[in-house]
Amino acid sequence: MLVATYHGAAMRIAGISVRDMAETNRDREIDFDRVILDAVRLLKGETDVPGVEPDDVRDQLLGGYSHILVDEYQDIDQAQYDLVSAIAGRTLEDGDGRLSIMAVGDDDQNIYAFRGANVEFIRKFQKDYPAKVVHLVENYRSARHIIDAANRLIGHNKDRMKTGHPILINRERGANLPGGRWENLDPVSKGRVQVIGVKDRHHQAECVKAELERLKGLTPDLAWGNCAILARSRKVLRPVRSLLEQAGVPVKTPLDSSLPLHRVREFSAFIGVLSALDVENRRASELLALVGELSSGSQASPWWRMIEGFVNALADETGNATLPVRWAIDSLYDHLAEQRREKFLGSGIFLGTIHSTKGMEFPHVVILDGDWGTPSDDKQVEEERRTLYVGMTRAKETLALMMSEERPNPFLKGLKGECFLHRKGSAGAGREGEIAFRQYEVLGLSDIYLDCAGVFPQNHPIHAHLARIQAGEKVSLAAADSSIKICDKEGFCVGRLSQNASNRWKDKLDRISEVRVLAMMERDRMDPQEGFRDRIKAEKWEAPVLEIVFT
Repeated sequence: MLVATYHGAAMRIAGISVRDMAETNRDREIDFDRVILDAVRLLKGETDVPGVEPDDVRDQLLGGYSHILVDEYQDIDQAQYDLVSAIAGRTLEDGDGRLSIMAVGDDDQNIYAFRGANVEFIRKFQKDYPAKVVHLVENYRSARHIIDAANRLIGHNKDRMKTGHPILINRERGANLPGGRWENLDPVSKGRVQVIGVKDRHHQAECVKAELERLKGLTPDLAWGNCAILARSRKVLRPVRSLLEQAGVPVKTPLDSSLPLHRVREFSAFIGVLSALDVENRRASELLALVGELSSGSQASPWWRMIEGFVNALADETGNATLPVRWAIDSLYDHLAEQRREKFLGSGIFLGTIHSTKGMEFPHVVILDGDWGTPSDDKQVEEERRTLYVGMTRAKETLALMMSEERPNPFLKGLKGECFLHRKGSAGAGREGEIAFRQYEVLGLSDIYLDCAGVFPQNHPIHAHLARIQAGEKVSLAAADSSIKICDKEGFCVGRLSQNASNRWKDKLDRISEVRVLAMMERDRMDPQEGFRDRIKAEKWEAPVLEIVFT
């Protein structure tokens, strides 16, 4: 059985790997849409394959596959639709060449229109492949109150495929209390979905922190990693993150998606060790032991934890069978490619946008108010309501919806019923002047002078200083002539901001409370543009990726 993403299937068909493309493209983003287009052209016989007749190309590429299952079909875009169509042989006149196809999708969860996803493809699936429709309405995740609340929300949408088919709790849990175990645990909500009124975004942050602490007080063994705080946009999350961090509560936060993960020091080291074993066979548990050896002395690095998570998932996927190390390397590159849109760093309470949590689930979910806006037409209204619906259906045990007096979420006003508890937030009054709410900015690769250390020979002290810096450490920024230099904890200059970033930050240095190293990224003499390579004196060097915390 082949299990693959769209780009993974396209690469297999086209005979290329993410590993090859990552090494060829260096720091540039891989054009996966182009890969999919190339695969479609191959399947349609529009590309010459030496030694193979056009009519035989499709059979050789698909290697005898007869069935295809496509998940999350409501999120498919035009390129992905064309790929599925070509694999399935939708337009073939010869019925023997077509694959049996099954698609699973939920139009209520179509929230990626801004990325080109088109729900119309699932609407016309029955016409494309004369197909039988089966409604899947059992929810195996959420408590009944959460299911009922989500049904009441999405029921306001008119343009739906499941009208008359409400989601139900699965039969095995049918006798459970509507609020699940929290009906008895929580004297306030009794397992109901809470709609908590707050004054503004600062009061909201205080109330969210108070609510999570209240839940943990009811069940002291509650792990912060089982909690998620979701929002319509990233900026709404900042005051909450600020309060949680100041209180010492660990958080897992989104990271700039332009960072090439295979260049991060820890991933590069792991890939290097695996490459030395390229022709050998290993179990995932043996690879995990290698991670332990490599991470010795730097266990706090979130990147090693991310690599551990990948290897553990690989062990589950393969049953810890003995497999070629080369296959593990390709799987790792595939995994890194999947992170290209949304990367997360750290461990603890998950802070992310609703769009970034598609496919995830958490025992405890809080959805923030803010940035829901004023949709201009019925189509936008229904799309925004679907976004809230996706957020609500991430919750397994408890769900709290924040509702601000400033610009209240328009979709919460009409939500009523036994599954809801409406109450006012009881935390402080959100006095902005008395609380130093922090702001956060991750500097992109264009904000750092990436080749700063490269102009010094390999024996220069800058390389030793960079090698000692670990992810999570703090550095400082200081004005230097027309630019801003990056100094390590010893005060040694280990890099500089780009000219544009220096101009942007030179008048705000006094507002910076700390500068964190998110990652150390490896570079080599082939990375700079050709006209600048003559200045490079080192074969390899590193550059820090930074997050600035300021008020």
